[in-house]
Amino acid sequence: MAAGSALLVGLVEEFVSGQQDSKAADTATGLKAGQFTILQLVEALGLHLASSQPQTRARGVQLLSNVLQQCHGDLTEREVEVLLVFYENRLKDHYVITPHVLKGLKALVSLNLSKIRVVNIETVQLCNNQHDLYVAYLHVVKLMDHFSHPTELKGLGADFVFGFVQSVDGERDPRNLLLAFQIARKIIHGGYDLGKFTEELFEVTSCYFPIDFSPPPNDPHGITQEELILALRAVLTGTPRFAEFLLPLIIEKLDSDVQSAKVDSLQTLTACASVYEHKELAEFLPGLWASLRREVFQTASERVESAGLAALGALTACISRSVLNSDSEDYLNVFLDLVLKDCQHHLCEPDLKLVWPSAKLLQATSTASYRASHRVAAAIMPSLIEQYNSRTQVSHTSQLGRSISVSVDARLPFLTSLCSIVFSALSEDSAGLQITSLRVLTALSQQTGETPDLSMAQGDSAPLSQEHPQQAVRQRCLTALAAVSSRPSVVQESTPVLLQVLTSSHTGTGSFSLEEVISVCHNLQRIAEHAQDTEETGRVFHDIVIPRLLGLALQAVEVPQLDRLLLELEELSCTCDHPLSYTSAAKCYAGLVNKRPAGESSSPVLDLNEDWSTIILCRSQLFSLLSDSELGLLAADGFSLLMSDSPDVLNRGCNADVRIMYRQRFFTENSAKLVLGFNSARKSGYLKALSHIVNNLPRQVQLTELPALLPLLLEALSCPDQAVQLSTLSCLQPVLMDPPSALITQLEALVGRTLTLTTSPAMKVRIASLRCIHALSRFPEHEIMPFRARVLRALAVPLDDLKRMVRSEAVVARNEWFLLGSPGGR
Repeated sequence: MAAGSALLVGLVEEFVSGQQDSKAADTATGLKAGQFTILQLVEALGLHLASSQPQTRARGVQLLSNVLQQCHGDLTEREVEVLLVFYENRLKDHYVITPHVLKGLKALVSLNLSKIRVVNIETVQLCNNQHDLYVAYLHVVKLMDHFSHPTELKGLGADFVFGFVQSVDGERDPRNLLLAFQIARKIIHGGYDLGKFTEELFEVTSCYFPIDFSPPPNDPHGITQEELILALRAVLTGTPRFAEFLLPLIIEKLDSDVQSAKVDSLQTLTACASVYEHKELAEFLPGLWASLRREVFQTASERVESAGLAALGALTACISRSVLNSDSEDYLNVFLDLVLKDCQHHLCEPDLKLVWPSAKLLQATSTASYRASHRVAAAIMPSLIEQYNSRTQVSHTSQLGRSISVSVDARLPFLTSLCSIVFSALSEDSAGLQITSLRVLTALSQQTGETPDLSMAQGDSAPLSQEHPQQAVRQRCLTALAAVSSRPSVVQESTPVLLQVLTSSHTGTGSFSLEEVISVCHNLQRIAEHAQDTEETGRVFHDIVIPRLLGLALQAVEVPQLDRLLLELEELSCTCDHPLSYTSAAKCYAGLVNKRPAGESSSPVLDLNEDWSTIILCRSQLFSLLSDSELGLLAADGFSLLMSDSPDVLNRGCNADVRIMYRQRFFTENSAKLVLGFNSARKSGYLKALSHIVNNLPRQVQLTELPALLPLLLEALSCPDQAVQLSTLSCLQPVLMDPPSALITQLEALVGRTLTLTTSPAMKVRIASLRCIHALSRFPEHEIMPFRARVLRALAVPLDDLKRMVRSEAVVARNEWFLLGSPGGR
């Protein structure tokens, strides 16, 4: 190592003396070979660095920097820290040394910078000119970028922040400002402790806000105003700790007459809202609202208005994110009170000047969050709808579409009124009202995911059909109404509007053309195809749309292509696996067949042909299916459908052809077949079908026919099928209330089989059997007394039933049987 030291001293002397610059390469070679270390090189330069001659000191630093450029890769963390301190101290030296210092710093920047732990802002402060300052800033940015872990930055502390503030103060060069803003942003986001210098850091950067910079012609640096604006905005909005300084500054700058300053301030406010919480905004909400309201009410600039509305929405969204507790104030409600107080009344004033600005402010607020949407909708929707219905001025009601841009859920309480507005507009001859209807639909469509053709909503200048302009508007309304009908809640309100168009056209009370009627049918089909497939949507079509369409079709001179319709309905009802679909198809088929003139052929289902299909078609008839092991019980339920009134098709209210005494005739014609079928096949389907028929007979007919059917009904009580048991008990119970003499002879069988069913697994069967036991207590006392003790013992079991309804029926029945034979009894 002694030889290496001698070599090193010789190399240093030859280079510093200016005799041979090539000695820098030789020095680097020796360093790489391990003949000496970088710190020994610094030590060897000691006398030259302490020279009174600046050129001599500069040559010493130059040698070190040249060697670093070639040998920086093998430095240790300790060596890097010593070199940084060395170069920072050299920046205090003569200006001729500075270029060589910067060259050394550049070499250090290119290191694996995870080794670097120390940065002193004096490397920036001590630069003597703008170019040197720019280079120093650039090095600091790179050094900060390459720290290996955020915790390493925190150790730099407030001293670093203070040094930075001092170095930036008064800076005017745009290159340096851009880098300074980057450093400030890294200080904020990197974990530096701002300490007591928070306000100073804000002041030294915010003094440039808003940025007013126009790059000179042929600027070689290419720095733009937008770059500076965004860099400064990232600093000012980077931490909530700046809120108490920034928000008053924004309010102050919004008073500026310079449009670009207003836009910059509003966009900065919007950026703040994504970083701040409600507690940072709360104190300044009144002032911010006053400024935003003024900009939207009074500005003639669309840029300023748009930026103001965006800022209002961002503020509302920020406040809406606040978590409420029992002790906190609801800042959202406080803020919305301010907005509604200043805007709501303008919507109802005769003067239209402030209607649109108010509507825009309310729209920006309501679309910002779910809570805001509900609050604004509840406050303004009733008065808007009432105002629209009064229609004092067509133009005055045109703000409705914009004003209802709230969430779908918030509109739900008003959907009926909104759809009524749409229909009233469709019925009017006023193009203005119909365009308002389109605006309403535009608002409704905003959250449905559909994009209907709503070009007419933009104004009266959109192209119209030259011959029938109003029809063109109305057809667009119909198409738009279908397009927004995706949610079940919307479908429930929109489909009646479309059906009302058909009704008005059918009755002649509306001026709708044939093309519009066809359009309505197509749009109903579109809703059916594209609406959310939910039970609610299905019910709308099953309970409202299909019956109304059928009613309108059946009220025409005739139904076109009836035979084809019947065949398709038949196919759908027999092959579809969707219960609601095949049930609706069967009901449509039944309604059409019921109204056909007597003697006309209906379909192959009712007219069997002598071919291979006869066997299949025969199975679809109820009687032949009762003995089928798979379909027998379902076929038996068909007898209930035949004997009972259909609530939506086969009843007199639907103009069905209902013949007098058809139930009695059906019983007379078919009861014997059912008895014979059961006796031969012993299938429970026959018993179930018979009980359904008897259940729907008039009481007098039941009493007349009961003696002949009683053995079969008692047999049905022993059937293991619970549905047959329930149907039979339901048939017997009303007859037992006033029993004919034929029943008295069957008391033993009646009492035994009904008591057995009181312990059935099916709750409904247990309840029905207990009601029959209760009814049996009405028989003549001398006939039923022998069964009293047996019944009371059996009723002890259902008194402890798990179901309250069963226990209740058991109590009533037992009380009646318990009182039999007592002095105060019946």
